Amino acid sequence: MSLIKLNLIFLKLGFLSFGGGWAIVGILKKELISAGFLTSTEFAEMVSIAQMTPGPIALNLATYVGYKYFGFWGGFLNTFFFLLAPVLTMISVFMVGKNVRLNSDRLSQALTGFTTIMVLVTLISLANSRLTDLWFFLIAMTVFVCLNRFKIHPLILIFAGGFMGVLLYAH
Repeated sequence: MSLIKLNLIFLKLGFLSFGGGWAIVGILKKELISAGFLTSTEFAEMVSIAQMTPGPIALNLATYVGYKYFGFWGGFLNTFFFLLAPVLTMISVFMVGKNVRLNSDRLSQALTGFTTIMVLVTLISLANSRLTDLWFFLIAMTVFVCLNRFKIHPLILIFAGGFMGVLLYAH
């Protein structure tokens, strides 16, 4: 495992992270596990920690993994390389946009489909190992019903789900 290899993973993922952090979490899981940086269990724990900290989840994951293996400079460089790709993309779009008229509605529609699929892939990859767990299923369905039927605020459901998880899974 090398810092350069980890930085290149996050540079590559930075170019693919359309639609926010959750759209890229599934790809991030595959990349970090196949590169040997994390196990599936460590990744699930890392996602939980990244959710509790303020900021975009993918950026928190980049910083966390870098710091875990290479200290301050690992966290800093992972964050830098992950953010470098969107910055370069925005500069390129700005330069092209000055000369070419882009239809932002059509571009947004195209990216919405891509983002939806990426979020679904992430959801399936994170839940796959827990689908046979009855408590996981009950908590997930309860949160879904409370959110959609009773319109309970998501923050309340996050804390309640986390509390239930601690009660049920803490050893």
